[in-house]
Amino acid sequence: MDTLTTADMNAGWISTHNIPDDERRHFWLNHVNKRVIQVDCPAAVNEGIEASLRHLDLDRVRLNQIRANTHSVQRSQADIVGDSRHSVFLCFMLAGQGFSYQGTHGIQHAPGDIILYDTLMPYGQGFPADMEMLVMGMPEPLAQHYLKDWQRGSLLHLHRDTRFSDTSCAQLFKLLEQITNHNTHSARQASLTSELLENIESLIANTCGSSVDQDLWRACQRHIMQHLQDDNLTTEQLAKDLNISVRKLHRTFADKGASVKSYIWQQRLEQCRKALLAPSMANRNISEIAFAWGFNDAAHFSRRYKAAFGESPMQTRQSLHSR
Repeated sequence: MDTLTTADMNAGWISTHNIPDDERRHFWLNHVNKRVIQVDCPAAVNEGIEASLRHLDLDRVRLNQIRANTHSVQRSQADIVGDSRHSVFLCFMLAGQGFSYQGTHGIQHAPGDIILYDTLMPYGQGFPADMEMLVMGMPEPLAQHYLKDWQRGSLLHLHRDTRFSDTSCAQLFKLLEQITNHNTHSARQASLTSELLENIESLIANTCGSSVDQDLWRACQRHIMQHLQDDNLTTEQLAKDLNISVRKLHRTFADKGASVKSYIWQQRLEQCRKALLAPSMANRNISEIAFAWGFNDAAHFSRRYKAAFGESPMQTRQSLHSR
């Protein structure tokens, strides 16, 4: 794990780096218990732990950015009895791999993933190598409002590809990055935090509030994004690749208000729009971009693009040059 710089320490980071090895575990747990929540670390694993923590206490939520090497934590029933704080934690993975469990549910997570768990129930986490995550503590009254569609009792895993309309895991990470930026003033932080909470509420509602099989829906989304440029990405091929019937696939998308075909082409159109607005793609002509994302007729692409975004591809490209 990288050593903290002087700038890091001045920005509010605390670290075990200069603490004697035999005192590190106690030092680390003391700060975690004070700023995050009461947990324990298995001593055999965590002697000499190299870890750092940055705490940001906002008006509505608490943020804790954690960097550490190999370690694990657990919150037992005894910890819960000894610590009356009650929050829902949203763990935003920034780097490294991890494993979390609560109740009978265990999941693996990677950068870009978000994991929700209730601190009033025992849980555990393990990290096999260097890691970094940002833990957002949402007090219970706030959680009851913004997370009302989530049934408590086990972990909720939002895969990094989770997306509904203009709300996505990626969007939440972008908002957090702005909130934790040292140059963001308090008034702007408050505005961004409200926006973050609203996006979380929308994402959770869409993930948990529908009768559709959410694991299947996320699998469909991931597979489509991974194969978006493939010529053979059809309804039949998608059903075959996911080992489900075409009928079930149609029903899954119908529950989301879309057809399989329209969803695929909408994703392709959005990728074309991103390319047209990217300075790095300014030298690529519009037809090349369209063909790269599965369109084989420039006029047809232009018609569909204008119907989707209310302007022609050329107008989008011109807006890039006018910036």
